[in-house]
Amino acid sequence: MTLPSVSSIIGQTVSDVKSVLLSSIVGGNFAGNVTYKPSGGDALVKSGRSTIYISPGDEAFYAAVDTYLIDATWVPQTTWKNTTAAAQTNTAQYTTGLTVTAGSDITAAVGIAAAYDGLSITMDASVKTFADYETTDSMEKVVMLDVPPLSTVTFYQRKYRFRDTMFFILDAWNAEWNAGSWGGYDITRKDCAVEIMSEDYLTTVIPLNGTTTGTMVVNTVSRAEQESARVTRTRESLTERAKEALDSIVV
Repeated sequence: MTLPSVSSIIGQTVSDVKSVLLSSIVGGNFAGNVTYKPSGGDALVKSGRSTIYISPGDEAFYAAVDTYLIDATWVPQTTWKNTTAAAQTNTAQYTTGLTVTAGSDITAAVGIAAAYDGLSITMDASVKTFADYETTDSMEKVVMLDVPPLSTVTFYQRKYRFRDTMFFILDAWNAEWNAGSWGGYDITRKDCAVEIMSEDYLTTVIPLNGTTTGTMVVNTVSRAEQESARVTRTRESLTERAKEALDSIVV
């Protein structure tokens, strides 16, 4: 039995979803999962530099950021039960937005939310591009939904979880340097965790499976910056401004 992909029914009306699912599950159970993880583990979906500051002709300081997709989860937001013989119309309200759930002290310096605005990731056969109202801003959205007779319908919103890992690069004295530790050459690093409540939604008369985790093929990118590409300087041998920048982001 071939089941429809979850991505194929995002944003469809309840009646459309019901017909898609019921036509596909006769004689079996719907195998759609609540949570999907990249099949190869956390997937590197973006890599590049974020500018912390630039002093033209003098120095510049950057964060080299690698962004990994951890998983995508359908979060149940509300359920409607129609016990009548007539279709009913209901309104679903949900809110989009980005939250830094760990390492939020770095958000002002590195601009974490802005880095996700416009990010596109390919999962299986679908492409997700994050809008400004899912990243740098938030929005309350309203959806009108038809609930078929004698049916229970669940409304899900999709949440994406990411982790960002970064190290820091100083451009000064006509060269680039990795920012090291105090009194040593261990490269200074910072991690943060991000959750995006997206505008993606799913309505279904058949609850998704929350007991197992599905997998998805996610397109990945190569790391844009390699630590081995430059020499590491101890923290005390960085410029004063670079030291102050690192102090301000608590690393």
